[in-house]
Amino acid sequence: MSSGLIIAFALFAAALVQALVIAAWRTAIARPMEQTGASVDEAPAITVVVPARDEERGIAELLQDLHAQSLPKPRYEVIVVDDGSSDRTMEIAEAMRARWPELRVLRNSGEGKKAAITTGVGAAAHEVIVLTDADARCGPGRLGAIAAATHSQAADLLVLPVLTTGHGLLGALQSAEQAALLGMSMGSALNGMPTLAYGANLAFRRAAFHEVGGYGNDRFASGDDLFLLRRMQSHGKRVGALLSPEVLVTTEAVSTWGAFFAQRLRWAGKMRGAIGAMSLLGALGFALPWVLLWFTLRFDVVASMGHNGFYQLLLLASAWLLWLLLPLGLVRDVQRALGVQGRAVTHLLALIAFSLYAPLIAVLSLVVRTAWKGRRV
Repeated sequence: MSSGLIIAFALFAAALVQALVIAAWRTAIARPMEQTGASVDEAPAITVVVPARDEERGIAELLQDLHAQSLPKPRYEVIVVDDGSSDRTMEIAEAMRARWPELRVLRNSGEGKKAAITTGVGAAAHEVIVLTDADARCGPGRLGAIAAATHSQAADLLVLPVLTTGHGLLGALQSAEQAALLGMSMGSALNGMPTLAYGANLAFRRAAFHEVGGYGNDRFASGDDLFLLRRMQSHGKRVGALLSPEVLVTTEAVSTWGAFFAQRLRWAGKMRGAIGAMSLLGALGFALPWVLLWFTLRFDVVASMGHNGFYQLLLLASAWLLWLLLPLGLVRDVQRALGVQGRAVTHLLALIAFSLYAPLIAVLSLVVRTAWKGRRV
């Protein structure tokens, strides 16, 4: 067997492994979600914790969304924790509090998002905590569906969906990229092997948070979602998931390429503290298209004829198809499950763009420390 055929077979095998994993995620996403049937009285009451720092642009809209929840007001409260804002965030929240008894506004007892969440959890009146970023939006059925799912799944932590919305090519690329990542996080969680969670939309039981030590001794400023998920897993807590348009949270895409890359550097930075099997699979996914491209460009059809060239070509073409079709199908499945429209050409552009910049971002995040709202992360 020639060395070229061995390499082609190895690349096909790598693409097949990745495709099988993505196919398992797609299968999980396609399964109908069980109806909970839980009554309002059976479902637990909720405390929504909103850590906020310099969010005067979006805090009012989010609080309006939370005030409009179909869940009866006595069944939930909202705590905004101000993390040293220098704008009108506190003023806006306090103005709404005057007409909303279930809304409280606190100052962070420490510094940073993790400290703000801890402050909110410590002040919570209810057992189930729902995290929401201050620049997010949500629908009126969100809290009721989360309460019912937490009850029916007996979950200590519930992974919930987040999608990015935006305008133009940059916004569309971010939306497609986020849908792919959401497919990975929700697919793996629904299969009982959660890998990612989103702090913009996350639910957990207060007792479980304290039992795993909260964010104690975390050395990374970011990663409040991922590291809490890992702690819950390491302590044997039950992690559930709910993929439903009712509980969907949306966040606005960044509007410039500079902000786009800075955001991804910040996100990639927290992965330094979350090395595991899925991290290795992610590294394989980053490297696969580059190695495939390198071998494809070196492949000489004429010179390979008579030396298993046809089989090499067949294996390479199959590997490319597996790499291309399964991720595109995953994005389509996620958007369909959440009732979101998308275009195949945008999904393809997003896949190509991600394959180009993701390895570079991963390497840069090892040495570059970014800042977020005036603080190093």
